[in-house]
Amino acid sequence: MASSPTPPLTTDELTAIWFDLNVRYFDGALPPIDLVWSRRLTSSIGMFVSRGGPRSSWSETASAKPPRREIRLSLPLLTPLLAGSPHGFTELLSTVAHEMIHQWQYDILKRRPSHGPDFLRKMSEVNRDGSLAVSLYHSLQQEVLALARFAWRCRQCGRIYRRQRRTIQPRRHHCGSCRGALQELGAVRRIESPVPRPSPDRAQLSLPF
Repeated sequence: MASSPTPPLTTDELTAIWFDLNVRYFDGALPPIDLVWSRRLTSSIGMFVSRGGPRSSWSETASAKPPRREIRLSLPLLTPLLAGSPHGFTELLSTVAHEMIHQWQYDILKRRPSHGPDFLRKMSEVNRDGSLAVSLYHSLQQEVLALARFAWRCRQCGRIYRRQRRTIQPRRHHCGSCRGALQELGAVRRIESPVPRPSPDRAQLSLPF
C-alpha cells in the first residue's frame, strides 16, 4: 500500500500564511486557530470545523478555552497541486482564505458558517486586490474523482455521487438535486493513470469546498 504524502508545508508555515491573511484581509481580528493537514479529506480541498456553536460563551478566566475550531486542508489533493502547478500556491492561499471567511462568520459574526450573503460580501472584499481567487468552488474535480472508491446513483434523476469512504447512507440521505432515493453501486476502481489538469477557467468549477 502506498504511503501517505509528506505535508508540503509545516504547521508553522501554514500558521504564518494564516497570520498574514488575517492582517491583510481581516484587520487581524480573527482569534488563533489550528491549521492541520488531513489525509482523510478527499471530497473537498479545505474545511472549517468547530466543536461548538458560534454563540458558545467565551469565558475570560485563564483556565477556560474557547470552543475548538480548526481549518483542515486536504493532503491528498493539495500535495500534488503544490508540486506540479505554478498556480498551486495561489490555490492554497485562496483555500485558506476561503476557510478563514467561515472562521470570520463563526468567531466575529457569531453565525453559523455558510455561503450566504455575508460570505459573498467578504469574498468580494478579499478578491478585490487581485492577489487571491477565492470562490465558492474548487477546480479539482478530476482529482477528487480519482480518489473515489464508492458510488451511488439517484434512482430518480440518475445523478452519481462518489466518495472515498462509504459515507452516504441511502436510508438517511437523498439526492441533493431532486430528493430522490439513492442506490449504492458498490466499490469502483480507482483511476491509476495521471489525471489531466482541469482548465483554470473558474466558471467551470462545480465542486463545493
